[in-house]
Amino acid sequence: MQRARDISALIASEALESERQGRLTQPVATAMLKANLFSMLRPVAAGGLGCSRVEFFETVEEIARADGAAGWCLSVCAAVSDFIHRGASPELNEEIFGFGPAAVWTSLLPRATSVPTDGGFHLSGAFAMGSGSCLADWVLVASPLEDREGRQWFRAHVLPKADVVIDAASWDVMGLRATASIEYSVTDCFVPTHRTFEYPYLKGGKPGSVSTLNAAFLNQVGLTAFASGVGRRALAELLEAAPRTRRTVGEGFQSDDGAIQFGLGELDGRLTAARSHFLSLVADQDRQLAERGAIDAADTLALSQAAQILSRAAREMTIFAFDNAGTNAVYARHPLQRCLRDIFTGLKHASFTPSILTRVGKSKLGVQATRSRLS
Repeated sequence: MQRARDISALIASEALESERQGRLTQPVATAMLKANLFSMLRPVAAGGLGCSRVEFFETVEEIARADGAAGWCLSVCAAVSDFIHRGASPELNEEIFGFGPAAVWTSLLPRATSVPTDGGFHLSGAFAMGSGSCLADWVLVASPLEDREGRQWFRAHVLPKADVVIDAASWDVMGLRATASIEYSVTDCFVPTHRTFEYPYLKGGKPGSVSTLNAAFLNQVGLTAFASGVGRRALAELLEAAPRTRRTVGEGFQSDDGAIQFGLGELDGRLTAARSHFLSLVADQDRQLAERGAIDAADTLALSQAAQILSRAAREMTIFAFDNAGTNAVYARHPLQRCLRDIFTGLKHASFTPSILTRVGKSKLGVQATRSRLS
């Protein structure tokens, strides 16, 4: 958290320029790498900071308050670094992280074609949503394998950025522009065996395990932190502006408006309560893992539900702050407009799909849910 606080003012001051460039500016990228935040989840012995998932949430949230795009990149790249630590060989971990702070971006959707050859694999494929590509030197992409014992399996391939063709113009979106979540491709690239590893889609929640779902649940924590950080930034912007913004109709300032006072009381309370509940569930799951090496399925679903509620509370806070801001919020340079565009864009991620709440409802009603496959 202290590392995040130390660079948050810099990130906030560069946020508008980052958005205009369509990538985090070089000062921001350098500061985040120097702080080693992308390895915060890796053990200290592996060059990381040894953060818990609660600390992961709080750190991403702090960065997202400064700039939602920076918080988003931090969540994604830190989760990938943890994934590689758990699944890759010591040789590959040393190659990527053994020479100082590093970042990796990813596409865990298995859209690569991987053909075995002497000493490795020939890899081709087209991918999207390369969040963090602007500051990472490595990328992880996946290919499907034959099912084993009724479970899906995949092969991860880690490539240097130089082996990837990036379409810089492909990320033309309403928000989170500075994440550089571009489309990219690989054509018949040789990947040596030591830069690959295999993993399943589903696996038990044991410490040290690696699977698609474990990585997705970890990133869900970080992306929920992104939403919370943006919502809290929107709240702070409104609280700072309301006492000096005159009402368009009526006397006094916005801070004198009863509707704004009531809305702040309700939405701040909802955001605070949802955040507290979410973090208590994360901490409880970490205790379960430490004590018995597994997390109950019901507790996993409860965390997904809490992530939905917290992200929706942050969204409502952001909308309320924008609705009650002064007219200057229409300018793209205004932090509240960026908050609004970033949270609407971010909540299109699969981690926040409304069907998650449908699954929760089915569980409570005793309706059988179908298990999906990753494709």
